[in-house]
Amino acid sequence: MTLRAAALACIAILPLLPWRHAMAQTDFSGSVALQSDYRYRGQSLGDGQPVPQLTLNLDHASGWYAGLFASGAAMGDLNGYKVQAYGGYALRLRSGWSVEAGCSRTSYTQLHFVDYNECYAGASAERITTRLYYSPHYFGHRARTLYGEVNLFYPLHPSVNLIAHAGLLHTLSGMAWPGVPAGSRHDYKLGASVPLGNWTIQLAREQTQDDGIHYNHYPPRPARAWVLSTTYSF
Repeated sequence: MTLRAAALACIAILPLLPWRHAMAQTDFSGSVALQSDYRYRGQSLGDGQPVPQLTLNLDHASGWYAGLFASGAAMGDLNGYKVQAYGGYALRLRSGWSVEAGCSRTSYTQLHFVDYNECYAGASAERITTRLYYSPHYFGHRARTLYGEVNLFYPLHPSVNLIAHAGLLHTLSGMAWPGVPAGSRHDYKLGASVPLGNWTIQLAREQTQDDGIHYNHYPPRPARAWVLSTTYSF
């Protein structure tokens, strides 16, 4: 089974469950956001202008889940959207940790030849999440990549939360492609979020290794940036 077929199979699981029983055990959630700069794994996927974002999630009591993420994205003079569909299975352990595995399909409305698939596995607890991703054709190139990340969440105060992220992109193909280093590239994020009911305001400092390699059709952007976002969750 190809990665694309696996991703579609994961996303299709929930509708195949008995309808009434499935709906009774399925939670729907999502969010809308406005982000000052959409930076993906440390690099900007825009023209430095604020972008809208939408996230939709379906979580079934059995552990299966599916979702959709969409964000504004600008490739040179071409404005459009990045759309990512994903699905997988999560299992809660007695220790309080959860483990999961799934696949995703990322598409760009303006240039489909950079579309790509990934599969991932991870573990999470109350304040930490970890994931390892594998793609056989990262950003549409003949580049096999691994991306590992750790995300931390810590409440500093009832109204202020500390957030942190560390990631590493590693190429298995041994050669560079647009946006894909010949070896590895790391990225970091450190910031704070303020919850206000269903709203969340977040300010973070993001940076990546400045290796001069940028995603296809994206103009060079600073390796470091402050990113402000406002999110409404439902």
